Amino acid sequence: MALTTGETFWDKTAEAARTFPPLQQNVHTDVLVIGGGMSGTLTAHVLAKAGKQVTVIDRGAVGEGSSSANTGLLQYASDTMLSEFVDRIGEKDAVLFYRMCLEAMDELTELAGELPDTAEYRLRDSIYYASSEEDVDKLKREYSYLKKYDFPAEYLSHAALQAEYGVDKPAAIRTWHDAEVNPYRFIQAVTEKNVQLGVSYYEQTEADLHSLEDHMIHTAAGNRISYGAMVLATGYGTVFEEIAHLASITQTFALATEPLEEPLWTDRVMVWETKKPYLYFRTTKDGRIIAGGLDEKSDALHEDPSVIRSKAEEILKEVQDIFPQADVKIAAAWNSLFGVSRDGLPFIGPSQSGADVYCLLGYEGNGTCYSMAGAKIILDLIDGVTNEYAAIVDPGR
Repeated sequence: MALTTGETFWDKTAEAARTFPPLQQNVHTDVLVIGGGMSGTLTAHVLAKAGKQVTVIDRGAVGEGSSSANTGLLQYASDTMLSEFVDRIGEKDAVLFYRMCLEAMDELTELAGELPDTAEYRLRDSIYYASSEEDVDKLKREYSYLKKYDFPAEYLSHAALQAEYGVDKPAAIRTWHDAEVNPYRFIQAVTEKNVQLGVSYYEQTEADLHSLEDHMIHTAAGNRISYGAMVLATGYGTVFEEIAHLASITQTFALATEPLEEPLWTDRVMVWETKKPYLYFRTTKDGRIIAGGLDEKSDALHEDPSVIRSKAEEILKEVQDIFPQADVKIAAAWNSLFGVSRDGLPFIGPSQSGADVYCLLGYEGNGTCYSMAGAKIILDLIDGVTNEYAAIVDPGR
């Protein structure tokens, strides 16, 4: 299944730091990670740092699946508001889930501090604005829960939002502990650290999931991998039967502009909104705008470049409606798949596929944040350690 169409941007910003051979022999490993995207990379890092022998296989090249289409907005706030989760899963679990995400953001920031600046990881505040007057009460309710539990958040009135950022919207919530990143370069940088930690990588190596037996799986080429534990970090390429009743694949559109000489708004904050589907945008180190939106409930990607370009122009027009002075041109535009879940939660934990098999599927819009949290959950599950977040995101919920 193709995960992107059009012209992605991040994978054009750097050559792959390393390439890896396909697996051509039988191997044994403590932990087998299937997938070399953001989820698999972070999982391999957390497990290897904990002393596990880790092997990663990817049917393509590391970091070049859906991760190359990631717009790189990293936030502790979910596509589903904390207050909405309170209604959906109860206040205790809702707060625990948001706490999990906040901790994951701080762990990502700590990891980024060990990486070269080429990963382009930058702490940024986020502005979550009410798309209409009708959404203001919903935004105020959300803010009341965030403050009740001491999440980093501040309410901005229309006057404050316009004065500080030049955004003419009814109100907003400002959050921090968020970040922006070049996802492709970040994966490459973490991969380099993983190699130094002893992680073995094999590209162009596809797992035959139908061959799964007790602690053993074959590759499509017929090689055998035996393992103590296995992690399915396959992104959106496969909707596994065990989560099909809760998950679906949809698509989104995104763009990168040509660089601007000066930033259009204060502090280069990341911006998103309350309506669904929502507009979201940020800047890059070299002054480009990365923006996305116009999600469609379909897993059939558009192949026609003119359609993808038209969608990108529509997104850019929404940005220009907020910042009319934005005289910018589109440099790249793409269409990509992503996974959503019925309850707004990712799928992290034991798989029904077999003993010691785990899922790390960062469905919903916070995939990188969920992947960092999920890697810690899976480490605890492998080690038999109680994790207070595990039940909330368990694929069997």
